[in-house]
Amino acid sequence: MIKPLLLDKALPELMPIGSVTNLGSIVVEGDPQVSVAMTHGEPADNLTCGIFACTKGTFKMTYSFDEMATVHEGSVKLTDVKTGSTVEYHKGDSWFAVKGTEVLWEITCERFVKHYMACING
Repeated sequence: MIKPLLLDKALPELMPIGSVTNLGSIVVEGDPQVSVAMTHGEPADNLTCGIFACTKGTFKMTYSFDEMATVHEGSVKLTDVKTGSTVEYHKGDSWFAVKGTEVLWEITCERFVKHYMACING
């Protein structure tokens, strides 16, 4: 089965999760709120795909999975806390994060949305 995730198409309905702290992140600034939609698998599965949306704010998280993601809407600055390397991503840009990487997320737009694929046992 092929499930298209096209940048120019409407998103599936997103389910509100609340604060990024509900996902284990530490808020640094603002009140970032998260919504998600699973497109493959369940949250506890080894391999999942979905949509992640977050409102304006800054937070730290340590990846508990490997992730490949592509920006659907908005922009985000991601800083690898260990190296200090910062990259800003915009619609259509992608990244890969290795499990165990601590990242500072800076969302300066009203809403940021990404498509992702995550693997717990990567």
